[in-house]
Amino acid sequence: MASHVEAIIFDGDPATAAIPGGLKTVPLTAGLTMLPLTHGALEQLGAEDPNDDRIQPDWTLRRAVARLAERMSADRQVLYVFGETWAGPGIQEAAGWRAGRLFYGPSGTCDLEADREPGYRVVPLEDSAINHGLRAMGVQAVPGVDEYETIGLTRHRMTDDWIDT
Repeated sequence: MASHVEAIIFDGDPATAAIPGGLKTVPLTAGLTMLPLTHGALEQLGAEDPNDDRIQPDWTLRRAVARLAERMSADRQVLYVFGETWAGPGIQEAAGWRAGRLFYGPSGTCDLEADREPGYRVVPLEDSAINHGLRAMGVQAVPGVDEYETIGLTRHRMTDDWIDT
């Protein structure tokens, strides 16, 4: 079964986050909140155009999204996450900001050599870009699961499903 999640995850009070009007957030566990980057959200941010300026060729993170994450991080930690799987194997990207400065990444990882994009590393799941980024934010995995599952990212497989619930 496939999955596709793209979001900005942040700590602190969502009411004081520098989120553009009309975008919805979803509470996670561990005191974190998610801003799902649906097609509508990406359009509003000016990042839906497939020719949008990517941080690296063949990566998903767009400069418009990175600029939003950087602005949001003025008084909090912010982590951009992207993950996509195809019946098991997949790819992940993550980048984190704190006080307007990059503190993690950008990092790209994949499960299989065949999926490696320029700049990606092939790693086991526990060392994925998202898990590492969450650790850098201070998330501690619950015994028996990884950081991704600890904060509740396994609740939905598709970004749009986070808004529909």
